[in-house]
Amino acid sequence: MSSVRRRVLATALSVVLVAVAAACSHKSSDDAATKLDVGIVAVIDVAPLYLGIEKGFFSAKHLQVTPKPRSGGSLIVATVVSGSQHIGFSNNTTLLIGASRGLPLRIVAAGNQAAAGDYAAIFVRANSKIASARDLAGKTIAVNNLNNVGPLTINAALQASGADITRVKFVEVAFPEMGAALAQGRVDAVWAVEPFASAIKASGGAKLLLRPYPLVAPHFPVASYFTSQSFAASDPDVVDRFRQAMNESLTYAQNHPDEVRRILPTYLTLKPEVAAHVVLPEWSTDVGAPLLQRTAELAKEYGYLTAEPDVTRLTGG
Repeated sequence: MSSVRRRVLATALSVVLVAVAAACSHKSSDDAATKLDVGIVAVIDVAPLYLGIEKGFFSAKHLQVTPKPRSGGSLIVATVVSGSQHIGFSNNTTLLIGASRGLPLRIVAAGNQAAAGDYAAIFVRANSKIASARDLAGKTIAVNNLNNVGPLTINAALQASGADITRVKFVEVAFPEMGAALAQGRVDAVWAVEPFASAIKASGGAKLLLRPYPLVAPHFPVASYFTSQSFAASDPDVVDRFRQAMNESLTYAQNHPDEVRRILPTYLTLKPEVAAHVVLPEWSTDVGAPLLQRTAELAKEYGYLTAEPDVTRLTGG
């Protein structure tokens, strides 16, 4: 074989090898998992997300999900709308307020529903003369955020109990500080959710007064996973795969409470012995659109928003 022919064959072989390598590289890229950072508030409610990651529900849908803890739902909404994160978790009152202000939000999966029992409750001091919901008129109640899900459900529960909500004052106190605020007399009552409710009960210095959520509605939808309208339109397949994996995670968590309790201390500052006894929320794949509509109506009644959002558009229904 002449040297010229050998050089031609070598060149042709190189071209073939480069083409094969490029094809393999392209295939690997196509098969690679889509990376999704999910903005969350580190609370019990997001346990299904962590379980779904551990159990491989998301990787089975070719999704590499990384939870990104944030300080609150409003900040998560801002990061999703800006495009710096594609998926977020927030309480529904925040989402409804955002949608009423024209923010392009889309709920993609349910987050959690309020459970019966002491999942969320109002506490007063053990020696307090406050004995009923009506006694809260003229009193100060601590909530984690003003004009949000806490005061909204408290107002609705107080109305259902015949209390005068116009005489109730809300002040903002972070959940970890609720017990101290109550014990020191800075407020007359506190609204606490798990695991902070269990901590307040364990202190021995408080008594339970009211469980607001069941008085508003059974299975009240507290929070949801959401994205932006633009991402839902540009990447519907990714959003659908996330929804499928999240729904599988929600169902698994609801059916395996022991698994939920095991995973809580892996992302929360919570001792296993405390996690073993906290009241868990409910998890369902139903976003609860009718109750979201009711939440929007209450938010407008209490002045948290001036116009009701299009709940059908928000839920993609």
